[in-house]
Amino acid sequence: MEEQLSNLKRAMDDTVYKGNHFLEEHKVKIRGTIKHPRKKNRLEWFPKLLTVTLFIGCIIFITDITKKNINSSDKPSQLEQRNGTKTEEQRNNEDNWVQKTAIKKVLEQEFTGPNEKLVDLLWNPKYKTVVNNKAENQELDKYLAEVYGPYFADFSRIETFIAADGGTKYQTGAYDNGYKLSLKNITIEQENISYRYTFIAEVGYQKNGDEEKTASVEGEVVFSTKEKEEGKIVGFQYVKDNGLWDILRTSN
Repeated sequence: MEEQLSNLKRAMDDTVYKGNHFLEEHKVKIRGTIKHPRKKNRLEWFPKLLTVTLFIGCIIFITDITKKNINSSDKPSQLEQRNGTKTEEQRNNEDNWVQKTAIKKVLEQEFTGPNEKLVDLLWNPKYKTVVNNKAENQELDKYLAEVYGPYFADFSRIETFIAADGGTKYQTGAYDNGYKLSLKNITIEQENISYRYTFIAEVGYQKNGDEEKTASVEGEVVFSTKEKEEGKIVGFQYVKDNGLWDILRTSN
């Protein structure tokens, strides 16, 4: 019997108890831990708290930015409002610039010269023909369309300007009586009605090398209110010239 117990002990040592075992030093450590439990470090929670705080802060920041973007899209900022006002002013200035440029170009044609080509087309009979009992001057019409066409709504407005409102008369008067014309200055004002303008042109005139004199020519210009004719003249007439026409049409 004792021999069998010895064999069993040797077998257990070779199998179950083989290797590292629960030694006395392990027992000492366990007893020490029970008697003196390890105190938790109060700072251990700080990294976790910091992580949570940062996460919440990010959510709040993103939410705030989103709200601001929505509000800014619905309600323009003061800067945007200023920019919008400036853009509107620029647009109005551009419109005025187109009208004022048209008036200036017409006055330059009227008071620079004399324009010998224009006068020749007006009075030289070789350019005139009769079609269906009606006098025509195709070369003159072509020239007028080229010079005045960009600024008038259509050719009939140019014809009215020439025939009824004094267009080109200062050119012919200057040519016939030996005067030179030069446009010195133009003042253009927009009336209360947006499509009506007035102008004052300072015109220099000189004859045979005499001292140059000036006269003020005043007039009114009406622009089309049709969208497709925006910036185009429908009426152009002289109102007052302070005696300039009387001077130019006399030979003295």
